[in-house]
Amino acid sequence: MQTFKLLTWNIRQGGKKAIQQIAHSLEAHGADVVVLSEYKENTSGNYLKQYLSEAGWPHSASSHPQHKENGMLIASRTPLKRMEPPFSAKRGSSRWNEVYIPHYDLFLLGVHVPNVNEHYDKTFHWEHIISYATQQKDNRCVITGDFNTARREEKAMAPKKYSQFIQTMEDDGWTDARKVLAPETPGYTWYSNRKNGYRLDYIFLSPALHGRLLACGHSHHERLQNYSDHAIVEAKLIV
Repeated sequence: MQTFKLLTWNIRQGGKKAIQQIAHSLEAHGADVVVLSEYKENTSGNYLKQYLSEAGWPHSASSHPQHKENGMLIASRTPLKRMEPPFSAKRGSSRWNEVYIPHYDLFLLGVHVPNVNEHYDKTFHWEHIISYATQQKDNRCVITGDFNTARREEKAMAPKKYSQFIQTMEDDGWTDARKVLAPETPGYTWYSNRKNGYRLDYIFLSPALHGRLLACGHSHHERLQNYSDHAIVEAKLIV
């Protein structure tokens, strides 16, 4: 058995002027695999992929966001195989990035669930996540990213309609890594200038990974430095 460290982070509109600080932060955290939301295939995105490749993450898979769309980037120290998304670009496939990592015999799905005020259908994306979770429950699998959904019990104003999808995953045996290790202090991963915070970024582990979680936490330093409006979420597993 070996340990596996995973990091997920919404880097806010492709990183913009903070792209160098974002790259340095990712290198400092030293995860085995990095999952980035709001990645864009532009000058900043190319810089980030090149930086990570030279810093020890030579293998990457992009969800190929079009034009100015937000996408998902997965960067890995070991080879990975990208899987085709189950729906079209018109439905927001750039928000979905699934890979298989042979070195860990692990399926990994990175997602960025649309918000209710976006062009793409939030319920549609959640339904596909639930379907995928059902299909993969007997495999070693992680689903992670920005779900744009807060639990009802953690935030009074969180829409119950969407937080129930999280409960559906738990009822099916999936583990919310942060909640299982710190149930009394869930914290937030996004904080607005209106001084309201939500936990929107998660790492979910399939039933096949039950009992293998060693650590899970949030890094707020990068958010406080304004590199992004999201905190980093990282977890360490035995695989």
